[in-house]
Amino acid sequence: MLVLSRRADQQIVFPNLDIKVNVLQIKGKVVKLGIEAPRDVPILRPESCDDFDFTALQNNIESGVDRHQLRNHLNAINLGLKLFQKQTEVGMEGDAEKTMQRVIDELQKLDSSIGQAKSKVKPASSSKAPRLLVVDDDENERTLLSGLLKMHGFDVVTAADGVEALDQLSNGELPEFVLLDMKMPNADGPSTIRQIRGDSRFNNVKVFAVSGTSPRDLGVDSGIEAWFPKPLDPERLISAMTKDSPNTTTTI
Repeated sequence: MLVLSRRADQQIVFPNLDIKVNVLQIKGKVVKLGIEAPRDVPILRPESCDDFDFTALQNNIESGVDRHQLRNHLNAINLGLKLFQKQTEVGMEGDAEKTMQRVIDELQKLDSSIGQAKSKVKPASSSKAPRLLVVDDDENERTLLSGLLKMHGFDVVTAADGVEALDQLSNGELPEFVLLDMKMPNADGPSTIRQIRGDSRFNNVKVFAVSGTSPRDLGVDSGIEAWFPKPLDPERLISAMTKDSPNTTTTI
């Protein structure tokens, strides 16, 4: 239990309520207090309590606090302040001090309840990072592009050619996007696209072609969502993968 001190400069802190009570000055029977609280928390003198609806405070308290427990705390604080006022008026200083101690104890209980409720709140789960498969036979380009995409929050895996890409698609976690270089040994871009689109397991995988030539030159007229010319503009690529519905075939 907190013992209410009569010393000046005493500070009582309620961290979860974000309230601090400072004993500023003691002169005879008068104790001067300073109260620090958030702007949306009303600060009242005991004589003002009759005009204030304490139940309105419930709207500003953490939702995780038990509502019945909250009402009990607020009711005890309300009654304690009114009793303190009456005892002070008739000179019952000892009893008034005990009553104020009870009010502070109740505030501590409320502060503790809010702290426990906050500790139980689970952080909002962040959405899973989009998974990408970067396919390029040039190791340097593949490494640099995948590194850049990782820096933008993507989950990136890589493949060196179409054969390796199809193996990844068949045996690993399916990506949302395949970024496919068009000119590669073993299995080039067009043949890889035909195999991806010929397998129903990959119907939801979006394929973006990356090439220094045009789709017409390579005979590609379907099976891709977008075509990105080299040198690649990373910002346009990332924008295409993060927009809501990148489902229409677009030449960029």
